[in-house]
Amino acid sequence: MDKAIIDRVNERVAESDLLFILGDFAVSNDPEYVAHVFHSLRGRKVLILGNHDLDKKGSLKAALAGLPWDVPPVHAIETKDGGQRLYMSHYAHRVWPAGHYGSFHFYGHSHGAIPNVGRSRDVGIDCPDMNFGPRRFEQLIKGMMELEGREKHLISNEIAVLMEDKSIERPALARLCRMSEAELDRLLDTDVQTVEIGTLRVVLAAIKGAE
Repeated sequence: MDKAIIDRVNERVAESDLLFILGDFAVSNDPEYVAHVFHSLRGRKVLILGNHDLDKKGSLKAALAGLPWDVPPVHAIETKDGGQRLYMSHYAHRVWPAGHYGSFHFYGHSHGAIPNVGRSRDVGIDCPDMNFGPRRFEQLIKGMMELEGREKHLISNEIAVLMEDKSIERPALARLCRMSEAELDRLLDTDVQTVEIGTLRVVLAAIKGAE
């Protein structure tokens, strides 16, 4: 299994690439074997700590501590890829930094048992679409963005239908949403794909709650 994973990593990762490992790098406590696996993998390796990377006292295992990680191992990390914000941790979060502003969240630990929601997804290599190796950021978010795009259209259509059914004019809707009429006009008149889905959800919730 380890050899198959190493081969898949090295098929996809160049020496200069950043390889983010979202926890549980090694169950083994054999320093020589752990070092062998580490040095067999291409890329500049960044470890986000998982439960199996820590000893009983919560400290980094000795077999991992002496390895030349690109940065010191941490419990979570926030970065950008292609201008998009990304928050990574070993565990899934219901909320994460800038989640309401379009940030993505990647996690592991759950072996695909927790459904992906919105811009949050399991990237463990045992998930079906990972094929026991890493994938690039743009590959990981492609399906997420397609689903989000469809949801945006559904929400936009539902807003239009409810406004007509409830005879709610834009000034009244703006007050319900606690935004200015100009902000609401920009939201409703702009290409829905350029609008934050969280803002659309706020408008939909407000109009659903209107008498």
